[in-house]
Amino acid sequence: MLTSNEIKKQIDNGTIQIENMAEDALKKPNSCDLRIGNVLYVFDYEIVDTKNCKNYLQEVLKDQISHLRRVVIPETGLLLEPHKVYLTKTVEKITTNGYVPVMNGKTMLSLLGVSVELTNGYKTDHFDDHLLLSIIASKPTIIYPDIKIANLAFFPSLKPSNEIRKIDDQKSCGLYQSGMLSGTEIQKRMQCDNPDIIITPQDNIVINPNSVNLTLNDTIAIYSDPVLDMKKENATQKFQIGEDGMWVYPDEIYLGRTNEWTETNRVVPMMSGRSSLGRNGLHVHCSAGMGSLGYKGYWHMGIRPVKPLRLIKDMKCCQIYYLTAEGEQDKNYQGYMQNMSGEQLSSPLYKSLTKKR
Repeated sequence: MLTSNEIKKQIDNGTIQIENMAEDALKKPNSCDLRIGNVLYVFDYEIVDTKNCKNYLQEVLKDQISHLRRVVIPETGLLLEPHKVYLTKTVEKITTNGYVPVMNGKTMLSLLGVSVELTNGYKTDHFDDHLLLSIIASKPTIIYPDIKIANLAFFPSLKPSNEIRKIDDQKSCGLYQSGMLSGTEIQKRMQCDNPDIIITPQDNIVINPNSVNLTLNDTIAIYSDPVLDMKKENATQKFQIGEDGMWVYPDEIYLGRTNEWTETNRVVPMMSGRSSLGRNGLHVHCSAGMGSLGYKGYWHMGIRPVKPLRLIKDMKCCQIYYLTAEGEQDKNYQGYMQNMSGEQLSSPLYKSLTKKR
């Protein structure tokens, strides 16, 4: 994954172009902020015909409406209806040559139960357009125009390697300098004198072939306000997971965090749910798994069950992957999630919006 300095370098080289980019869009160490304007597009019928998917997308890109309805977000905000699909496009137009753009939602939106481009943030090399995205809220939520909606990262589009490693008499593979760390490499980088990866405590973690399982803290919160407002500190109510577990239900967003505190240096952490939980209909974050270089803190989650499900105290709830960074790194993450207290489970998004306005 490119560092922000490398993204700037490739912009200067012309291999990455970002039109309409905000002045502070590259303040994070390894991603670019993306914004929406003030227009959303919605379906006015209950059944969506997947045969018309391309038509829907072209309507959004060209703003030529046939099957959709255009909705303008006023300065006072627009109420997103739960589970309704809102389509839109980024203000920024992206063009790449040799790099793959990858869009992820934002953790501060995920902690409000708002998912952005839930399943398909990966684009292709030689991409040339605005980024289309879907927005889905778990609870009634007020959204505002011109907000930062997603993070955009860039991965090199790999060419054939000049170095070959022989596996056996019949198999070989190319060697690359960047990519995802193996479990062995994760353990190595945790144990060296100047570790790139710090995880504490380590009592219950499991190091997989290319990730680390973390566990769920026993304090869970829900929002007590019936309507969530992105510009306000929304009230919460906390519960404890007992020895017999805790039942969670659909149509609610549950706020939790890991027991483990993590720190990273020189690698990019990314959180993902566990497939065993996903098969049971439990999502531990809403499309916002991308971390940042230098992140320090617990991993905070917006947990959503598809069906009634019981959470177990200290259950293995998520896994962290680590990606190498390509390019000069001269800054670490300093956003609102950095060093966030374990006592705070709600989204700090309001801090950035009230500061802006």
